[in-house]
Amino acid sequence: MGGIDRWCGVAALCGLLAGCAPPTHPMPPDARPGLGAEWVQADGYRWPPRYGFAEVEGFIVLPPGVLLDRFGPERGNFFSPKGAAFAARALPRACRDQPYAVYRVAAPLVVRIGTAAPWFGETGGAIQIMTDASAAQLVADGALQRLPAEPAQCGSP
Repeated sequence: MGGIDRWCGVAALCGLLAGCAPPTHPMPPDARPGLGAEWVQADGYRWPPRYGFAEVEGFIVLPPGVLLDRFGPERGNFFSPKGAAFAARALPRACRDQPYAVYRVAAPLVVRIGTAAPWFGETGGAIQIMTDASAAQLVADGALQRLPAEPAQCGSP
């Protein structure tokens, strides 16, 4: 943000210019219906601090056989236990508009685990799992096995 828009925003925050509104940012095209403008910034979504963890329980090793799932492309590195409620994951996008994948842990996998923070107008609370590598890389390395596609359990869109 630069030029007059920058100063207009500062002045509006200070109550100095009547009728000069702070700048707004366009809503990303994949935003879920009803997502408020407060969750958007110039470069896209305003993501939560601490990688979205409300509480971090620490690092654990997931044993082979554990089922995980994720919404979004395989370049991401956040998962939940298979079947965690979509709304409890506190994501900004509409469930039905996102790729959905299920994985089986195929080799012991070190992960960061905790609960999802309330964000994007959602309550959070789902178990959130973060890996160092993307889903695609973990599949390529043999740490995760992609399971056959199944419909996502979206609950409310």
